[in-house]
Formats: sequence, C-alpha cells, structure tokens
Amino acid sequence: MRSHISTDEMMRVFSYGVTAAEVSDSLAHIVACPKCWDLAAEIIADLKKSKDLVPARRGRPPEWRFQDDRDALIVLMEIEERQSVGALRAKGWWAELRDLSPRDQAEKVSSVAAVQKKEVFEEIVQEAKHLGPIDPFAAEHLAMSAHLLVDRLPASEFPGRVKEGLRLSAMTVVANSRRLASNWTGALSAISEAQRCQARGQPSTTERAYLLSIHASLLCDLGQLDESISLVIQAAGLYQSIGDPKGVAAMKVQASDALYGAGKADEAIKMAEDALALLSSDSEAVRLKLLARSIIIESMVALGRPTAARRRYEATKHLYHEVGGRLTLLRGEYLEAKLLDALGHARESEKLFRKAIDGVTEMEVYRLSFLFRFAFFESLFKRDALGKAARLCEESIELLQITKGSHAQMSQVWKDLLAAVKAEGLKEYHLAIMRDYLVRHWAAPAPRVPVFIEV
Repeated sequence: MRSHISTDEMMRVFSYGVTAAEVSDSLAHIVACPKCWDLAAEIIADLKKSKDLVPARRGRPPEWRFQDDRDALIVLMEIEERQSVGALRAKGWWAELRDLSPRDQAEKVSSVAAVQKKEVFEEIVQEAKHLGPIDPFAAEHLAMSAHLLVDRLPASEFPGRVKEGLRLSAMTVVANSRRLASNWTGALSAISEAQRCQARGQPSTTERAYLLSIHASLLCDLGQLDESISLVIQAAGLYQSIGDPKGVAAMKVQASDALYGAGKADEAIKMAEDALALLSSDSEAVRLKLLARSIIIESMVALGRPTAARRRYEATKHLYHEVGGRLTLLRGEYLEAKLLDALGHARESEKLFRKAIDGVTEMEVYRLSFLFRFAFFESLFKRDALGKAARLCEESIELLQITKGSHAQMSQVWKDLLAAVKAEGLKEYHLAIMRDYLVRHWAAPAPRVPVFIEV
C-alpha cells in the first residue's frame, strides 16, 4: 500500500494539473485510507469555502466540476456530511422531545416540520431500545411516537414500501417493550402488526432479523422454547447473509439460552462456544461474551462438571464488573452460589443465593426471582435441608400473592411443592418437572398442574 498523500499532493489531485492515471491511483488510496479520506474531506471543504474547487479561471465553470471519478468522491463526501449533520441535528431535537410527556411528544412529532426527519425517527427508536429494559412503559410510548412520525415523512422521499420498513422497526420495539413489561397479549398484538408491515413493505434484512429475534424472545418467555429456537436460527441465517458476524453471534447466544432452558445443556454449550468463536476479535461485544460464558458455566454445573465450570468462571468473572449494572452483578452472584453449591460449600452458597434472590426481588424482576428461588430450593432439597426448603416455599407463596402478572396456577404449584416436602413425598425427578414448569409456564398456566406426590 502506498504511503499517505501529503497536503500539497492532495491539492494537486483536486486541480487540473494531474493525469487521469494519477487521479485513479490517488482516489483508490483515499477510499481505502481513513487518514487520507479525512484530509481530502478537509481540503474539499476549504476549496468550496473559497470557491476554488475547480475554479472557473482554469477554463471550466464551477458547476461542471471534474466530470470524472473525483466528482463521485465529492458526492460521497457530501452524502456522508449530510447524514452526519442530520444525525447531530436529530440529537438536538431529541434533547427537546426527551422531557415532554408522551402526549406532548406525539403533538410535537405531528406538528413540527423540523422534527419530521428520518434521523429523528432513528434517534427515538434507538433511545426506546436502550430504555426498554429500564422503563418498558416509557420505551413503548417513545416507539409509538416514532411510529407516528413515519406518517409525517414526505412521500416523495419515502415511498410506502420504505415507510412500512420504518413502521416495522417501531412496532418491533413496541413489542419488546410490552414483553419486558409482561404484557404478553399486547406484545403478541404488536408482533402481528409488525408482521403486517413486513408483508406490505420491503424491509431491510436487519429489520426482518430483529423482528424474528424479538418474536423469539417473546415465545421463550411464553415457554414455547422449540418455536423460539427455530425463529432464532432463521434470524441468524439473515445476519449471515449480510455478513454480520456479531448479529449471528447474538442469535446463537439467544438460542443457547433457550436450549439451556429446555434442559439441553450439552447443545447450549456448543451453541454458546460457536458464538464466542465469532466474537473472539470483537473487543466491544463484552455483554454478549459475558452472556455466552455464563450460559456455558451454568450448563457445566447442570452436567455435573463443577471443576470445569469453576475454571471458566475464573476467566469470566472480570466481565461482570466490566459490563456493570446491578442486575448483571446479581446474576453473577447467583452463578457463584450455584458453583459453591456444586463444589460442596453449602454455607457460603446459601448466603449468595439469599443475596441474589433478595436483590432481584427488590428490583421486581419476579421471573428471575423464582428461577433463583427454585435453584436454591434444589440445593436445600439435595442436602436434605427440608425445613429450610419448606420455609423457602412459604416465602415464595407469600410473594406470589402480591406479584403483578402472576397467574393463580403458579401459587398452586408452589403450594403443592410445599405439601410434597412436608409429606416427604418429593423425589429428585420431580425437580426436573418443576424446573421445566417454571421455564415454560411463568407467563401462562399449563394445561395440567404438575404432580409431586404419587398417589
């Protein structure tokens, strides 16, 4: 590769004092070299300001410019500049919209022409995605504002098929926000609307893959694990088709999580290892790497490989603090509790189980709370601490009475579990039945209640 182009050389490139071969050679380097691209952009901007970009005194009027590959490069730089400035202006409008009520946001989107830009739409959707895990209700309102904004985009620039792709993006975020708020019916409705947008338009591959991913997450929450895995595999294929290894890896991590939930720990490990192989050179994918490694560790514990799990944990534990956030750290403590339990350190394990359970319960992440509780219950049962196991059931039943969105069958199942413990009728194979029930039926009751005492 040739060395960088100097300022004087660059000035000559954008004059008539060079040959066609020199232009071709220089432009090939500029396109491939970020440093020289930046220098060319600065020089072109300066020449435009002084009106010396292809000056008229050299025998050609300015509006003709070069009529060769240099024109194409200038057009690309102008497009890049417009997009960059547009994104910055969108952030300015978003700063004004951010603190308004949902109603005022919708009114502003409908009435202010300067807000009615695709860049503003993209800014709102990105903010809604980020906000979803923190405040799903606010995220839903934002995504709906973005959906409304699509109707205001000029039809001359955004034909119907393009607008449907944008509506698809907004409704997918709405679906995910409702999923995170445990509004299962509303989430399914939003998925259906997003699918209708997809059918009416020509969405990008990324938009289609994201819809499949969120639909898969919803099905996983609803206990439809096989269907969820099928959609994730389809999404991974879409990301593969556009050369997006990070997207493929994210789908493999999602599939790995569902496989572990379905009791397929061996397959979960393989899928997570495949994801890590794709992420090995990506220094920014810390959260995905943490998720994949955590699934591998928990799967190894489930397969009775605590020593291997501990070694993987030692190589992973720094990532919990690197990713940060209270929920991430609580997940880490839960994993530590399971490791200590598998390694035979019951006292220390119990303390960490309690801390993790109390933390996620305080955060009102109830589904996770009950998964943690049952893992703790398994630990107590397997070491014959039946009194403590019974008290844990009683605490769980009390919590279910005040838990929003919990169905009555869940309380009944914990009551039956308590009765089985007290009657000393619970067997180890019942644990797998209960674990599967919690994974598949948190959102909706099962056709039949599990039986824990043989009649």
